[in-house]
Amino acid sequence: MQTASPLSAHNRTSASEDVRTDRAHVFFWTELCIAAGVSVIGNATQAVLHTTALPAVAATVAVIPPLALLAAVHGVALLARADTVSPTARRAATALTVVIAAGAFWLSFTALRALAITAGVPAGEAWLWPLIVEGSMTQSSLALLILAHARQPSPSMERRPPSPAPLPVPDQRPSDGACGALPASRPDPPALVEETLDDQTSSDMDVEELATRICDQDPGGRRDHAIVAMVLTHRYVHGWSASRISRELGRSRSAISRILRDAERLRARTGTDRAHAENDQPANRAHAENDQPADDAHTGPAVRT
Repeated sequence: MQTASPLSAHNRTSASEDVRTDRAHVFFWTELCIAAGVSVIGNATQAVLHTTALPAVAATVAVIPPLALLAAVHGVALLARADTVSPTARRAATALTVVIAAGAFWLSFTALRALAITAGVPAGEAWLWPLIVEGSMTQSSLALLILAHARQPSPSMERRPPSPAPLPVPDQRPSDGACGALPASRPDPPALVEETLDDQTSSDMDVEELATRICDQDPGGRRDHAIVAMVLTHRYVHGWSASRISRELGRSRSAISRILRDAERLRARTGTDRAHAENDQPANRAHAENDQPADDAHTGPAVRT
C-alpha cells in the first residue's frame, strides 16, 4: 500500500492556498471597484448640483480622488509581483498608497455627506452614507495590499526542499516455537519506496502529454505549449508555488493558476479512468474464461460423413 509523499502533500497544500488567495483577490477587487464606482458617481453628482459656473470641471475634479486610489492599489499589486523591485520600494509605494487612500477618503466623505443631506437624509445621520461607501473602499484597499505582500514567499521557504519520505521499518518479532516455522516477512524493496514520490517519478504523469491536453482544451488556441510544459515542470517536478512560477516566467498569476487547475482536473480524470480500467480487467478475464467452455460445447467434435 503506497502512501502519499511529502512533495505531493506539499503541492496539494500549495494549490489549495493558491485557489483561496485567488478568490480573495477577486472578491476584494470587485468590492473596491463597486465602492469606487459609487463614490465616483456620488462625487460627480454632488459637484454638478452645487456648481453653476463650470460643472464639467467640478465633476472632473471630484472623480479624480477615487480613481487615483484605484490606480495606486493596482500599482502596489504590480510592484509586489515584480521580482526586480526591492522591498524598500514596495514599502514606500504602500505608504504613499495609504496617504492617497486617506486623502480620497476625506474628500469623498465630505462630498457624499453633502449629497446625502441633499437627498433628504437627516444631517445627524448623513455621515453614515459616506462611511459605508468610503469604509468599503478603505477595507478592500487594505486587504489587497495585505494580499499583495503576503504572496511574496521568503527565499528560505522557496529553497527549502521537502523532507524525504521515511523508509518502512520491517516488523521484527521474537521468534518462538509457534512462529519459528512461519517464514519471516520481508521488508518492501527500496524501489517501492521510490515509487511513492509520484510527483517526481510517476509513470502516469507525462508533462508533455499533459501540456498537450491542456492546450487542446483551449478553444482560442492562445496557450503556448512550451510555456504550459514549463509551468507543469516547475510545479510537479520542482515543487514551486504558483507565485514563484509567475515571477520566473513573467506571466500573470491568474493565468498560471488556471493552467494548474486544468492540470489537476485532467490528472484526477486520468486516475479515475485508470482505476476503472484496472477494475474491469479481472471481470473481462473471468467472462472470457467462462465463455471458452461454452464455445467448446457448442462446436463439439467434428462429425465425419
